[in-house]
Amino acid sequence: MKKLLFEKFQGNGNDFIIIDCRNSYSFKEIINDKRFSLKGLCNRQLGVGSDGVIFVMNPKEGNDVKMRIFNSDGSEAEMCGNGIRCLVEYLYKSNFNNQNKSNILKIETNAGLKVAEYNTEGISVKMGKPILENKLIPTTMHNKINNLCKEEFNSGTFSSIGYSVGMGNPHLIFFVDDLDVINLFELGPIFETNSFFPENTNVHFAKILNKQNIKVKVWERGAGATLACGTGACAVHVAAFLLGLCNSKTTISLPGGDLYIEWLNNEEEVKMTGMAEKVFNGEIII
Repeated sequence: MKKLLFEKFQGNGNDFIIIDCRNSYSFKEIINDKRFSLKGLCNRQLGVGSDGVIFVMNPKEGNDVKMRIFNSDGSEAEMCGNGIRCLVEYLYKSNFNNQNKSNILKIETNAGLKVAEYNTEGISVKMGKPILENKLIPTTMHNKINNLCKEEFNSGTFSSIGYSVGMGNPHLIFFVDDLDVINLFELGPIFETNSFFPENTNVHFAKILNKQNIKVKVWERGAGATLACGTGACAVHVAAFLLGLCNSKTTISLPGGDLYIEWLNNEEEVKMTGMAEKVFNGEIII
C-alpha cells in the first residue's frame, strides 16, 4: 500500500490534482503502478475529481521545475494555461519551492519552457508564440486568411468558419453571434475528433462583445466541457486579433471567470494573467 500526498487547485474553475514527485515516489513509479488510475482519480463521483492531474518533477539545471499534465481521460497534454497557474500558486506557497522565493519561475513543459511571474494582481505566464503553420498545429486545414488556417465546418444546423491556432496544443475557434444557441455537448465532441486534426483539438465558441471583451465557451480535448482553458483563451485572442476583431489586450470571459490576454504580433509571446487558489489537500491510498 502506498500513500500519495496531493493538493487540489483551481484556476477559473479549471481544477487540477497536483502530485509532487521530487521528494517522494518518482513519476515513473507512480504512473507504472497498475493500481494507480488517472481516470479513477479524476472521477468526480468515485475519485478526488478534477479536470486533470499535474505531476511536479525535478527540472534541468537552471530551471525551477518540470511539469507533466494529464487530462481526465488519462491522455497526456502538452501544456495547460490554467494548470500552469495552479502549479505556480502551489510552488509559491509550498515549502518545496526554492529558498529565495523568487516571483519569477521557469517551468519545463512538453510545449517548451514557460516563464511565470507571481504577484498580488495575479499570475502572469508567457505562453510562447502562437503557432500558425498548419503542420505544426497540427492540422490539415490549408485555406488561410490573415495567416490563419480556416475551413467551413458543418454539423446539423450549425455552420460556421473555424480558425485554427496552436499554443503548444491545437485549438479550433468559432466566432458566433449567440452563445446561448450553441449545444456544447453535441458540437464539442464532434469537432474535437474532426479529421482535420490528427491529434484531436480543443474547441472554442467565442462571441465578440467589443474590442476589449470576448465571451467564450470551452470544450477541451480529453476533458470535455470545462469552466476555463488558458491556452484556449490565448488562441481565441490571437485569432480575433488577426481578424481585426479585438485590440492587443482583451478580457476573455469564461464560465469560470476572466483571463487577461495580451499579444500584438508574431514576434511576441502571448501573455496570460489570471488567478489560482488552493481548494484542499489530502492523500491517495493505492
